Amino acid sequence: MARRRFKTEYHPGKLNLTAMIAVALLLLSFVLIAIKPVDVLAHLKTYRPAPENAGVTAPSAPMIKILIFPPNTGITGYVINDTPMTMSEVEDQLKKHAATDPAQTVLIMCAQKATQKQLVELLDRCARYQMTNLSVVSLAGS
Repeated sequence: MARRRFKTEYHPGKLNLTAMIAVALLLLSFVLIAIKPVDVLAHLKTYRPAPENAGVTAPSAPMIKILIFPPNTGITGYVINDTPMTMSEVEDQLKKHAATDPAQTVLIMCAQKATQKQLVELLDRCARYQMTNLSVVSLAGS
């Protein structure tokens, strides 16, 4: 008698995708929690505040406010902390302030009708004395 062959039928197995998705989300959440972000700021110098537990620091020098007015007005071209000055006097003041603290904040407020030459001369003087913390704003309606 001949042997009878059994045909085995193979049925495709069903994958439980719910378990795989759960594991993938678990791994993703672990990576997001465990990763430490790297600061990539295009090589810009940024000054961040010190941590709160760094201790007491010395008070910083007050901000220097420099206003630039157009040369044809009654005021001389530059006003530092409400005192009108010429460029040579401005340079002397910047030299004095830079000697104490070159990271001191300098706020340059430029009138809209002031010349670009005035602003560039002032920025050159700040660069000469290595003053790094500069802010430039324009005065509206002046």
